[in-house]
Amino acid sequence: MSAPVVVIGAGPAGLTAGLRLRQAGVAATVVEASDSVGGISRTVERDGWRFDLGGHRFFTKVPEVEAFWHEVLPDEDFLMRPRLSRILYRGKLFDYPLKPFNALFGLGVLE
Repeated sequence: MSAPVVVIGAGPAGLTAGLRLRQAGVAATVVEASDSVGGISRTVERDGWRFDLGGHRFFTKVPEVEAFWHEVLPDEDFLMRPRLSRILYRGKLFDYPLKPFNALFGLGVLE
């Protein structure tokens, strides 16, 4: 028998930890300081406006993580999108994650 576990934070990682612990038969309680779940992956409303606090996408190269999200989200809510991230630095766009040739030709040898 295991001791009960308290998971601090009800963002995606905390909710996942709580779910997996419960599935493993461990008594787990997820606590959240905010009045809603989601961590920075949520939308808040203020004065009639809606604001995204953080990313609403998940990226992984780990098949088990992707399988988990397919397990907990209905197919119609799980949207696959090609990943394209860029960093704007000194007026130039750089690939993210940074690629050596992109950095070399965009920044030069000295920077």
